[in-house]
Amino acid sequence: MKRAIVMALSVILALAVAAPIASGKPASQSQDLKALTEAWWTWAITEPSPLEGNYKGGPRCEGEFIDGVFFLAGTTGGDATRTCTVPADTALFFPVINYFCTDDEPNYPQCASNYVAKALANGEPYATLDGEDLQISRIATGPFTLTVPKRNIFKAPAGGYTAVSDGLWVYLPQGLEPGTYTLQFGGDFGDVASLNITYTLIVV
Repeated sequence: MKRAIVMALSVILALAVAAPIASGKPASQSQDLKALTEAWWTWAITEPSPLEGNYKGGPRCEGEFIDGVFFLAGTTGGDATRTCTVPADTALFFPVINYFCTDDEPNYPQCASNYVAKALANGEPYATLDGEDLQISRIATGPFTLTVPKRNIFKAPAGGYTAVSDGLWVYLPQGLEPGTYTLQFGGDFGDVASLNITYTLIVV
């Protein structure tokens, strides 16, 4: 599969084995963030994809792909406004900007990191919750097996593909207390990408 995608969400450099995907096993608060990014990609490319457009509720808000962690998404480029209900006291994980490429892409396995480096050379990422800055970290996976589901945005055959991912991510391990919050993230990265995502999070 010869694909690469840009997204809004956050990052930390880490190496480890893949986390269980929808395994029924609870995720600990000391999550392997590299493994979460790998699982996040499978979630994000599954149709109906949370990367696509504006929405209020519905299947694209179903971010509990990993037990104990709730995923949110950016876009493949451009702005979006969304409203989702999120469980209280559950870790949140999302990218501000990220990228993956498979082993048939040019310059693999450096292509993802080169993309992120170019984005950062052209602009500043941001992530805020009710106007307060959130910590953004960089996460690079190294080679991993990307699990492509049967229903995916590429219309590619289901299966495992060797890929690498790099990006800037936000991880809130304690989650949020009940209430309503405004989450905003993204950035203008020149000719690389521009995206501004606003979530209204209803935490219950």
